[in-house]
Amino acid sequence: MIAPETLATNLESLIGAAYVDAEGDQLRNHAIDGGQPSVVARPATIEQAAEVVAWAGRERLAVVPWGQGTQMHVGAPPQRYDIALDLSGLNRVLEYDAANLTLIAEAGTPLREVYRLTVPERQFLPLGYPGTQASLGGLLVTNTSGFKRALYGGMRDLALGVRVALPDGALVRFGGRVVKNVAGYDMNKLYVGSYGAFGVVLATSYRLAALPEDDRFLAAVFPTLAQATEAAAAVQASLLHPAAVMLLDHQAAQAMALPLTLQPGQVVLLFNFDGLHEAVERELRESEHACQRSGMTEAAQLAGEELLRIWEQLEQWQTAPGTDETAQLRLRIGALPSRLVAAVETLETTQTFGLPGSFWYADYVHGQVYACLYIDPQETVERVVPWLAELRQRTRDWHGYCQITAAPAKLRRQLDIWGETPGMAALHRRYKDQFDPHAVLNPGRYIASL
Repeated sequence: MIAPETLATNLESLIGAAYVDAEGDQLRNHAIDGGQPSVVARPATIEQAAEVVAWAGRERLAVVPWGQGTQMHVGAPPQRYDIALDLSGLNRVLEYDAANLTLIAEAGTPLREVYRLTVPERQFLPLGYPGTQASLGGLLVTNTSGFKRALYGGMRDLALGVRVALPDGALVRFGGRVVKNVAGYDMNKLYVGSYGAFGVVLATSYRLAALPEDDRFLAAVFPTLAQATEAAAAVQASLLHPAAVMLLDHQAAQAMALPLTLQPGQVVLLFNFDGLHEAVERELRESEHACQRSGMTEAAQLAGEELLRIWEQLEQWQTAPGTDETAQLRLRIGALPSRLVAAVETLETTQTFGLPGSFWYADYVHGQVYACLYIDPQETVERVVPWLAELRQRTRDWHGYCQITAAPAKLRRQLDIWGETPGMAALHRRYKDQFDPHAVLNPGRYIASL
Protein backbone atom coordinates (compact mmCIF):
# COMPACT_ATOMS: atom_id res chain seq x y z
CA MET A 1 0.00 0.00 0.00
CA ILE A 2 1.37 3.40 -0.98
CA ALA A 3 1.97 5.77 1.95
CA PRO A 4 -0.08 9.00 1.80
CA GLU A 5 3.02 11.18 1.43
CA THR A 6 4.29 9.02 -1.45
CA LEU A 7 0.87 9.02 -3.04
CA ALA A 8 0.76 12.84 -2.86
CA THR A 9 4.26 13.13 -4.33
CA ASN A 10 3.39 10.92 -7.29
CA LEU A 11 0.19 12.87 -7.97
CA GLU A 12 2.10 16.14 -7.79
CA SER A 13 4.42 14.86 -10.50
CA LEU A 14 1.37 14.12 -12.67
CA ILE A 15 -0.73 17.27 -12.29
CA GLY A 16 1.34 19.70 -10.23
CA ALA A 17 1.65 20.42 -6.51
CA ALA A 18 -0.93 23.21 -6.69
CA TYR A 19 -3.63 20.66 -7.47
CA VAL A 20 -2.91 18.12 -4.72
CA ASP A 21 -3.76 18.23 -1.00
CA ALA A 22 -2.69 15.60 1.51
CA GLU A 23 -3.62 17.22 4.81
CA GLY A 24 -5.88 19.75 6.51
CA ASP A 25 -9.37 20.93 5.67
CA GLN A 26 -9.45 19.49 2.16
CA LEU A 27 -9.31 15.94 3.51
CA ARG A 28 -12.03 16.66 6.07
CA ASN A 29 -14.18 18.39 3.46
CA HIS A 30 -14.04 15.26 1.28
CA ALA A 31 -14.92 12.79 4.03
CA ILE A 32 -17.77 10.33 3.39
CA ASP A 33 -19.50 8.88 6.44
CA GLY A 34 -16.48 9.81 8.53
CA GLY A 35 -13.94 8.20 6.20
CA GLN A 36 -11.32 10.55 4.76
CA PRO A 37 -9.24 10.06 1.61
CA SER A 38 -5.47 9.82 1.77
CA VAL A 39 -5.18 12.65 -0.74
CA VAL A 40 -7.35 15.08 -2.73
CA ALA A 41 -6.58 15.65 -6.41
CA ARG A 42 -8.11 18.75 -8.03
CA PRO A 43 -7.29 18.55 -11.75
CA ALA A 44 -7.69 21.68 -13.84
CA THR A 45 -8.21 19.95 -17.21
CA ILE A 46 -9.89 16.85 -18.58
CA GLU A 47 -6.51 15.44 -19.56
CA GLN A 48 -5.16 15.85 -16.02
CA ALA A 49 -8.19 14.09 -14.59
CA ALA A 50 -7.75 11.22 -17.04
CA GLU A 51 -4.08 10.90 -16.04
CA VAL A 52 -5.07 10.58 -12.37
CA VAL A 53 -7.63 7.87 -13.16
CA ALA A 54 -5.12 5.95 -15.31
CA TRP A 55 -2.40 6.15 -12.66
CA ALA A 56 -4.84 5.01 -9.95
CA GLY A 57 -5.81 2.08 -12.18
CA ARG A 58 -2.18 1.01 -12.58
CA GLU A 59 -1.51 1.31 -8.84
CA ARG A 60 -4.87 -0.25 -7.83
CA LEU A 61 -5.80 2.83 -5.80
CA ALA A 62 -9.44 3.59 -4.99
CA VAL A 63 -10.78 6.77 -6.60
CA VAL A 64 -13.99 8.53 -5.51
CA PRO A 65 -15.03 11.29 -7.95
CA TRP A 66 -16.54 14.52 -6.59
CA GLY A 67 -18.41 17.25 -8.47
CA GLN A 68 -19.97 20.02 -6.40
CA GLY A 69 -20.45 17.58 -3.52
CA THR A 70 -24.24 17.96 -3.28
CA GLN A 71 -25.08 14.24 -3.44
CA MET A 72 -22.07 12.48 -1.99
CA HIS A 73 -24.26 11.18 0.85
CA VAL A 74 -26.19 9.03 -1.66
CA GLY A 75 -24.96 5.47 -2.12
CA ALA A 76 -23.15 3.12 0.22
CA PRO A 77 -19.96 4.20 2.04
CA PRO A 78 -16.84 3.43 -0.04
CA GLN A 79 -15.03 0.21 0.84
CA ARG A 80 -11.67 1.87 0.09
CA TYR A 81 -10.89 5.56 -0.29
CA ASP A 82 -7.41 6.54 -1.43
CA ILE A 83 -8.00 9.50 -3.77
CA ALA A 84 -10.80 12.06 -3.77
CA LEU A 85 -10.92 13.23 -7.39
CA ASP A 86 -12.40 16.72 -7.08
CA LEU A 87 -13.77 17.76 -10.49
CA SER A 88 -15.16 21.12 -9.40
CA GLY A 89 -12.33 22.81 -11.35
CA LEU A 90 -13.67 21.28 -14.57
CA ASN A 91 -16.38 23.93 -14.81
CA ARG A 92 -16.16 25.27 -18.35
CA VAL A 93 -18.85 25.26 -21.02
CA LEU A 94 -17.06 23.86 -24.07
CA GLU A 95 -19.74 24.52 -26.67
CA TYR A 96 -23.16 26.16 -26.65
CA ASP A 97 -25.17 25.86 -29.87
CA ALA A 98 -28.28 27.93 -29.27
CA ALA A 99 -29.59 27.34 -32.79
CA ASN A 100 -29.69 23.57 -32.22
CA LEU A 101 -30.49 23.72 -28.47
CA THR A 102 -27.43 21.73 -27.41
CA LEU A 103 -24.68 22.33 -24.87
CA ILE A 104 -21.40 20.59 -24.03
CA ALA A 105 -19.76 21.29 -20.67
CA GLU A 106 -17.19 19.82 -18.33
CA ALA A 107 -18.55 17.56 -15.63
CA GLY A 108 -17.93 19.92 -12.70
CA THR A 109 -20.03 22.74 -14.18
CA PRO A 110 -22.87 23.71 -11.79
CA LEU A 111 -26.34 23.67 -13.35
CA ARG A 112 -26.96 27.22 -12.16
CA GLU A 113 -24.10 28.41 -14.40
CA VAL A 114 -25.86 26.79 -17.35
CA TYR A 115 -28.99 28.75 -16.47
CA ARG A 116 -27.00 31.99 -16.43
CA LEU A 117 -25.69 31.25 -19.90
CA THR A 118 -28.85 29.96 -21.55
CA VAL A 119 -31.71 31.98 -20.03
CA PRO A 120 -30.76 35.17 -21.96
CA GLU A 121 -31.26 33.04 -25.10
CA ARG A 122 -34.69 31.92 -23.79
CA GLN A 123 -33.44 28.37 -23.25
CA PHE A 124 -32.79 26.16 -20.21
CA LEU A 125 -31.74 22.67 -19.14
CA PRO A 126 -34.74 21.21 -17.26
CA LEU A 127 -32.83 19.23 -14.63
CA GLY A 128 -33.37 21.58 -11.70
CA TYR A 129 -34.08 25.25 -11.11
CA PRO A 130 -31.97 28.43 -11.54
CA GLY A 131 -30.31 28.00 -8.14
CA THR A 132 -29.26 24.35 -8.50
CA GLN A 133 -25.64 23.98 -7.39
CA ALA A 134 -25.23 20.32 -8.43
CA SER A 135 -22.75 19.64 -11.24
CA LEU A 136 -23.77 18.36 -14.67
CA GLY A 137 -21.68 15.23 -14.21
CA GLY A 138 -23.08 14.60 -10.75
CA LEU A 139 -26.64 14.95 -11.98
CA LEU A 140 -25.92 12.42 -14.74
CA VAL A 141 -24.23 9.72 -12.67
CA THR A 142 -26.94 9.92 -9.96
CA ASN A 143 -29.72 10.02 -12.58
CA THR A 144 -31.19 13.17 -11.06
CA SER A 145 -33.79 14.36 -13.53
CA GLY A 146 -35.48 17.23 -11.71
CA PHE A 147 -39.22 17.41 -11.19
CA LYS A 148 -40.32 18.61 -14.66
CA ARG A 149 -39.57 15.37 -16.45
CA ALA A 150 -43.26 14.58 -17.05
CA LEU A 151 -43.08 17.20 -19.81
CA TYR A 152 -39.40 17.50 -20.72
CA GLY A 153 -38.15 13.97 -20.14
CA GLY A 154 -35.60 12.64 -17.70
CA MET A 155 -31.83 12.40 -17.71
CA ARG A 156 -31.83 9.53 -20.21
CA ASP A 157 -33.83 11.73 -22.62
CA LEU A 158 -31.74 14.89 -22.19
CA ALA A 159 -28.20 13.47 -22.05
CA LEU A 160 -26.75 13.24 -25.57
CA GLY A 161 -23.20 12.16 -24.86
CA VAL A 162 -20.41 11.75 -22.32
CA ARG A 163 -16.63 11.81 -22.24
CA VAL A 164 -15.31 9.22 -19.79
CA ALA A 165 -11.93 8.34 -18.26
CA LEU A 166 -11.35 4.62 -17.69
CA PRO A 167 -8.77 3.10 -15.33
CA ASP A 168 -6.98 1.40 -18.23
CA GLY A 169 -5.93 4.86 -19.45
CA ALA A 170 -8.56 5.29 -22.15
CA LEU A 171 -10.36 8.63 -22.56
CA VAL A 172 -13.43 7.80 -24.60
CA ARG A 173 -16.53 9.50 -25.99
CA PHE A 174 -19.99 7.96 -26.17
CA GLY A 175 -22.94 9.62 -27.89
CA GLY A 176 -22.43 13.01 -29.47
CA ARG A 177 -23.60 16.59 -29.68
CA VAL A 178 -26.86 16.30 -31.60
CA VAL A 179 -30.11 14.50 -30.84
CA LYS A 180 -29.76 11.79 -33.52
CA ASN A 181 -26.15 10.73 -33.15
CA VAL A 182 -25.98 7.04 -32.26
CA ALA A 183 -25.26 4.08 -34.50
CA GLY A 184 -25.10 0.84 -32.54
CA TYR A 185 -25.24 0.64 -28.75
CA ASP A 186 -26.23 3.87 -26.98
CA MET A 187 -23.35 3.56 -24.54
CA ASN A 188 -23.71 6.97 -22.90
CA LYS A 189 -26.87 5.66 -21.19
CA LEU A 190 -24.72 3.16 -19.29
CA TYR A 191 -23.32 6.05 -17.25
CA VAL A 192 -26.71 7.52 -16.33
CA GLY A 193 -27.24 6.50 -12.72
CA SER A 194 -23.97 4.54 -12.57
CA TYR A 195 -22.56 6.43 -9.54
CA GLY A 196 -19.13 6.43 -11.13
CA ALA A 197 -18.81 2.65 -11.00
CA PHE A 198 -17.90 2.13 -14.68
CA GLY A 199 -15.86 5.23 -15.49
CA VAL A 200 -15.30 8.83 -14.43
CA VAL A 201 -17.51 11.20 -16.43
CA LEU A 202 -15.46 14.29 -17.34
CA ALA A 203 -17.69 16.06 -19.86
CA THR A 204 -21.34 15.88 -20.84
CA SER A 205 -23.55 17.07 -23.69
CA TYR A 206 -27.23 17.86 -23.24
CA ARG A 207 -30.34 18.74 -25.17
CA LEU A 208 -31.85 22.05 -24.06
CA ALA A 209 -35.47 23.23 -24.06
CA ALA A 210 -37.16 26.51 -24.87
CA LEU A 211 -37.75 28.67 -21.79
CA PRO A 212 -41.52 28.84 -21.17
CA GLU A 213 -43.37 32.14 -21.33
CA ASP A 214 -45.38 31.28 -18.22
CA ASP A 215 -44.70 28.85 -15.35
CA ARG A 216 -47.18 28.28 -12.50
CA PHE A 217 -48.41 25.83 -9.88
CA LEU A 218 -51.90 24.89 -8.88
CA ALA A 219 -51.94 23.74 -5.24
CA ALA A 220 -55.13 21.87 -4.27
CA VAL A 221 -56.05 20.55 -0.81
CA PHE A 222 -57.84 17.19 -0.40
CA PRO A 223 -59.22 15.45 2.70
CA THR A 224 -57.58 12.14 1.73
CA LEU A 225 -54.74 10.77 -0.37
CA ALA A 226 -57.17 8.64 -2.38
CA GLN A 227 -59.08 11.74 -3.51
CA ALA A 228 -55.85 13.52 -4.44
CA THR A 229 -54.62 10.60 -6.54
CA GLU A 230 -58.03 10.35 -8.21
CA ALA A 231 -57.68 13.97 -9.36
CA ALA A 232 -54.09 13.38 -10.46
CA ALA A 233 -55.14 10.35 -12.51
CA ALA A 234 -57.98 12.31 -14.12
CA VAL A 235 -55.64 15.08 -15.26
CA GLN A 236 -53.07 12.56 -16.49
CA ALA A 237 -55.75 10.83 -18.57
CA SER A 238 -56.90 14.13 -20.10
CA LEU A 239 -55.38 16.22 -22.88
CA LEU A 240 -53.59 18.42 -20.33
CA HIS A 241 -49.78 18.24 -20.15
CA PRO A 242 -48.45 19.03 -16.66
CA ALA A 243 -44.70 19.41 -16.28
CA ALA A 244 -44.94 17.95 -12.77
CA VAL A 245 -47.55 16.33 -10.54
CA MET A 246 -46.52 16.23 -6.87
CA LEU A 247 -48.27 15.04 -3.72
CA LEU A 248 -47.42 16.39 -0.26
CA ASP A 249 -48.62 15.35 3.15
CA HIS A 250 -49.71 18.18 5.45
CA GLN A 251 -46.31 18.30 7.22
CA ALA A 252 -44.42 18.75 3.96
CA ALA A 253 -46.92 21.35 2.72
CA GLN A 254 -46.60 23.32 5.96
CA ALA A 255 -42.80 23.23 5.70
CA MET A 256 -43.15 24.87 2.28
CA ALA A 257 -45.28 27.64 3.82
CA LEU A 258 -47.93 27.23 1.12
CA PRO A 259 -50.75 29.82 1.37
CA LEU A 260 -53.28 27.15 2.37
CA THR A 261 -55.20 26.17 5.48
CA LEU A 262 -54.14 22.63 6.33
CA GLN A 263 -55.25 20.04 8.84
CA PRO A 264 -53.54 16.77 9.85
CA GLY A 265 -54.33 13.99 7.41
CA GLN A 266 -54.97 16.30 4.47
CA VAL A 267 -52.95 16.03 1.26
CA VAL A 268 -51.85 18.74 -1.17
CA LEU A 269 -51.76 18.03 -4.90
CA LEU A 270 -49.40 20.24 -6.94
CA PHE A 271 -49.75 20.63 -10.69
CA ASN A 272 -47.01 22.52 -12.52
CA PHE A 273 -47.89 23.86 -15.96
CA ASP A 274 -45.61 25.89 -18.20
CA GLY A 275 -45.65 27.15 -21.78
CA LEU A 276 -47.57 29.92 -23.54
CA HIS A 277 -49.55 32.14 -21.19
CA GLU A 278 -52.95 31.34 -22.75
CA ALA A 279 -52.26 27.59 -22.64
CA VAL A 280 -51.18 27.71 -18.99
CA GLU A 281 -54.33 29.66 -18.07
CA ARG A 282 -56.52 27.02 -19.70
CA GLU A 283 -54.64 24.09 -18.14
CA LEU A 284 -54.85 25.61 -14.67
CA ARG A 285 -58.57 26.23 -15.07
CA GLU A 286 -59.35 22.73 -16.35
CA SER A 287 -57.17 20.98 -13.77
CA GLU A 288 -58.90 22.93 -10.99
CA HIS A 289 -62.25 21.70 -12.31
CA ALA A 290 -60.93 18.12 -12.19
CA CYS A 291 -59.83 18.68 -8.59
CA GLN A 292 -63.24 20.02 -7.63
CA ARG A 293 -64.89 16.89 -8.99
CA SER A 294 -62.65 14.78 -6.74
CA GLY A 295 -63.47 16.66 -3.52
CA MET A 296 -60.93 19.50 -3.39
CA THR A 297 -61.54 21.83 -0.42
CA GLU A 298 -59.19 24.71 -1.25
CA ALA A 299 -56.85 25.83 -4.06
CA ALA A 300 -54.23 28.47 -4.78
CA GLN A 301 -52.13 29.41 -7.78
CA LEU A 302 -48.41 29.99 -7.24
CA ALA A 303 -45.86 31.72 -9.46
CA GLY A 304 -42.68 33.77 -9.29
CA GLU A 305 -40.85 33.61 -5.97
CA GLU A 306 -43.36 31.15 -4.52
CA LEU A 307 -42.72 28.77 -7.40
CA LEU A 308 -38.95 29.01 -6.98
CA ARG A 309 -39.32 28.39 -3.26
CA ILE A 310 -41.14 25.12 -3.95
CA TRP A 311 -38.43 23.89 -6.32
CA GLU A 312 -35.75 24.95 -3.85
CA GLN A 313 -37.39 23.14 -0.95
CA LEU A 314 -37.93 19.94 -2.94
CA GLU A 315 -34.29 19.96 -4.01
CA GLN A 316 -33.05 20.69 -0.50
CA TRP A 317 -34.95 17.70 0.86
CA GLN A 318 -33.22 15.49 -1.70
CA THR A 319 -29.68 16.82 -1.35
CA ALA A 320 -29.27 17.55 2.38
CA PRO A 321 -27.08 14.80 3.87
CA GLY A 322 -28.22 12.89 6.93
CA THR A 323 -26.28 13.70 10.09
CA ASP A 324 -26.19 12.31 13.59
CA GLU A 325 -27.39 15.70 14.86
CA THR A 326 -30.54 15.90 12.71
CA ALA A 327 -31.15 12.12 12.95
CA GLN A 328 -33.11 11.75 9.71
CA LEU A 329 -33.74 8.53 7.84
CA ARG A 330 -34.67 9.39 4.25
CA LEU A 331 -36.04 6.87 1.77
CA ARG A 332 -36.96 6.81 -1.91
CA ILE A 333 -39.66 4.27 -2.73
CA GLY A 334 -40.45 3.40 -6.33
CA ALA A 335 -43.84 2.00 -7.26
CA LEU A 336 -46.40 2.16 -10.04
CA PRO A 337 -48.60 5.28 -9.74
CA SER A 338 -51.52 2.93 -9.08
CA ARG A 339 -49.64 1.67 -6.01
CA LEU A 340 -48.73 5.05 -4.52
CA VAL A 341 -51.61 5.04 -2.04
CA ALA A 342 -50.63 1.56 -0.83
CA ALA A 343 -46.97 2.58 -0.57
CA VAL A 344 -47.78 5.63 1.56
CA GLU A 345 -50.22 3.71 3.75
CA THR A 346 -47.62 1.01 4.33
CA LEU A 347 -45.04 3.64 5.19
CA GLU A 348 -47.35 5.37 7.67
CA THR A 349 -48.77 2.27 9.37
CA THR A 350 -45.74 -0.01 9.70
CA GLN A 351 -43.03 2.28 11.08
CA THR A 352 -43.24 2.98 14.80
CA PHE A 353 -40.05 4.95 15.44
CA GLY A 354 -40.71 8.10 13.39
CA LEU A 355 -40.86 11.18 15.63
CA PRO A 356 -43.20 14.18 15.17
CA GLY A 357 -42.26 16.19 12.10
CA SER A 358 -41.71 13.17 9.84
CA PHE A 359 -43.22 13.66 6.39
CA TRP A 360 -43.47 12.34 2.84
CA TYR A 361 -43.94 13.75 -0.66
CA ALA A 362 -44.33 12.00 -3.99
CA ASP A 363 -43.82 12.38 -7.73
CA TYR A 364 -47.10 10.94 -8.97
CA VAL A 365 -46.21 10.64 -12.66
CA HIS A 366 -43.10 8.55 -12.06
CA GLY A 367 -44.29 6.63 -9.02
CA GLN A 368 -41.71 7.79 -6.48
CA VAL A 369 -42.39 8.45 -2.80
CA TYR A 370 -39.79 10.33 -0.76
CA ALA A 371 -40.01 9.90 3.01
CA CYS A 372 -38.17 11.83 5.71
CA LEU A 373 -38.40 10.15 9.12
CA TYR A 374 -37.05 11.98 12.15
CA ILE A 375 -35.71 9.33 14.52
CA ASP A 376 -34.20 9.13 17.97
CA PRO A 377 -30.41 9.72 17.68
CA GLN A 378 -29.96 6.56 19.77
CA GLU A 379 -32.19 4.48 17.48
CA THR A 380 -30.71 1.02 17.02
CA VAL A 381 -30.22 -0.89 13.83
CA GLU A 382 -32.06 -3.81 15.44
CA ARG A 383 -35.31 -1.81 15.29
CA VAL A 384 -34.80 -0.29 11.86
CA VAL A 385 -33.70 -3.41 9.94
CA PRO A 386 -36.83 -5.56 10.46
CA TRP A 387 -39.12 -2.68 9.53
CA LEU A 388 -37.02 -1.85 6.45
CA ALA A 389 -37.03 -5.50 5.38
CA GLU A 390 -40.84 -5.64 5.62
CA LEU A 391 -41.21 -2.40 3.65
CA ARG A 392 -38.83 -3.64 0.96
CA GLN A 393 -40.68 -6.96 0.69
CA ARG A 394 -43.92 -5.11 0.04
CA THR A 395 -42.36 -2.85 -2.58
CA ARG A 396 -40.91 -5.92 -4.34
CA ASP A 397 -44.40 -7.41 -4.37
CA TRP A 398 -45.44 -4.26 -6.29
CA HIS A 399 -42.40 -4.58 -8.62
CA GLY A 400 -40.88 -1.53 -6.94
CA TYR A 401 -37.86 -0.72 -4.77
CA CYS A 402 -36.87 1.07 -1.57
CA GLN A 403 -33.54 2.90 -1.32
CA ILE A 404 -32.00 4.72 1.64
CA THR A 405 -30.90 8.18 0.47
CA ALA A 406 -29.70 9.57 3.81
CA ALA A 407 -29.22 8.33 7.35
CA PRO A 408 -27.04 9.00 10.40
CA ALA A 409 -23.56 7.63 9.82
CA LYS A 410 -23.79 4.92 12.48
CA LEU A 411 -26.90 3.50 10.80
CA ARG A 412 -25.61 3.91 7.23
CA ARG A 413 -22.60 1.76 7.99
CA GLN A 414 -24.86 -1.10 9.07
CA LEU A 415 -27.82 -0.83 6.72
CA ASP A 416 -28.21 -2.13 3.18
CA ILE A 417 -28.48 1.16 1.30
CA TRP A 418 -29.77 -0.20 -2.00
CA GLY A 419 -31.78 -3.26 -1.05
CA GLU A 420 -32.17 -6.23 -3.38
CA THR A 421 -31.83 -5.63 -7.12
CA PRO A 422 -33.19 -8.80 -8.74
CA GLY A 423 -31.93 -9.39 -12.25
CA MET A 424 -29.60 -6.38 -12.19
CA ALA A 425 -26.66 -7.36 -10.02
CA ALA A 426 -25.23 -10.00 -12.37
CA LEU A 427 -25.45 -7.73 -15.43
CA HIS A 428 -23.88 -4.76 -13.64
CA ARG A 429 -21.11 -6.98 -12.30
CA ARG A 430 -20.24 -7.89 -15.88
CA TYR A 431 -20.09 -4.20 -16.76
CA LYS A 432 -17.83 -3.64 -13.76
CA ASP A 433 -15.54 -6.48 -14.78
CA GLN A 434 -15.30 -5.05 -18.29
CA PHE A 435 -14.68 -1.38 -17.51
CA ASP A 436 -13.13 -1.50 -14.01
CA PRO A 437 -11.80 -5.05 -13.41
CA HIS A 438 -9.72 -4.05 -10.36
CA ALA A 439 -12.58 -2.13 -8.69
CA VAL A 440 -10.76 1.16 -8.26
CA LEU A 441 -13.71 3.44 -9.14
CA ASN A 442 -16.05 4.25 -6.24
CA PRO A 443 -15.55 0.76 -4.78
CA GLY A 444 -18.59 -0.54 -2.93
CA ARG A 445 -20.80 2.51 -3.39
CA TYR A 446 -23.05 1.14 -6.15
CA ILE A 447 -25.66 -1.63 -6.06
CA ALA A 448 -24.50 -5.11 -5.01
CA SER A 449 -21.40 -3.48 -3.43
CA LEU A 450 -19.89 -2.77 -6.86
